[in-house]
Amino acid sequence: MLDNFELEMKIVTESFAVPADLQPYIGSFWYMLADGPSHETSPIQYCLANAMVEMIVHLTPPFHHHGYIGGKYAQFPEAFVGGVHVGPVLFQMQGGTGIFGVSIKPETFVTLFERPIGEMADSFAEARSILGDTLGDLIKRVQDAPSNENRVQIAIEFFRQSVALRIRHDRFYFTEAMQYIRSSTGQHSVDEVCEKVFVSKRQLQRIFQENIGISPKTYVRIVRFRSAYDFVQRHPKTTWTEISHNFGYSDQSHFIRDFKEFTGKNPTSFLTGFAPQMSTPLATKA
Repeated sequence: MLDNFELEMKIVTESFAVPADLQPYIGSFWYMLADGPSHETSPIQYCLANAMVEMIVHLTPPFHHHGYIGGKYAQFPEAFVGGVHVGPVLFQMQGGTGIFGVSIKPETFVTLFERPIGEMADSFAEARSILGDTLGDLIKRVQDAPSNENRVQIAIEFFRQSVALRIRHDRFYFTEAMQYIRSSTGQHSVDEVCEKVFVSKRQLQRIFQENIGISPKTYVRIVRFRSAYDFVQRHPKTTWTEISHNFGYSDQSHFIRDFKEFTGKNPTSFLTGFAPQMSTPLATKA
């Protein structure tokens, strides 16, 4: 059960620039620390839907990091991969717990590791159990690194080598569909996506379900929601009506419906109660 006490604990987050050559494949490198005594538990954190796959490594034992994902309670392992999720992930960490994360574009993950992740939608899996030795050395090097800057450089080198070997020339229509959806901030319809990549709706539906576990329409909605949410953070005086119009919602009620589905709260309630951590998949309870 998640508890939320009045604590002095400080939540430290940091994001790091992704080199231009990796931006087609990686969304962000990020770090989070529950900076407080080990007997305290952090306030509740939100991980909002961001249309990405998260690879997360705990940096120092003990790894006390738990929460709710897909409506189920979970104790998160030392290193794990989180699939594309629709609803928010609520979690807490014991004081002193630090995590390093890489937000990976889903088509990159599927192609790079040659593994569909449909069964991990709104869920996660222990990294070594699904990827074996592929990530074993990377995890250890990240944990042993003396600083976050070193960790980022280790991750950059790993993904550069992997991209060069596996996905530089990938033209699979799934990859093209994902890139097309994100390039429009989720404002292309599924019909438009099908026309762009020359496949039927049935084919697109099947490949999305197999590879990331959600439908093309749901992925479009997540991308659009996240784009609108990030815009609100940069332009806090923008009205909901303006947001709805700018991001292609038919009306304000449809934007509010999506916001409730992806955060569990209406926009005003959520944005009043939570201070977003930009460039990471986290929103911290104020």
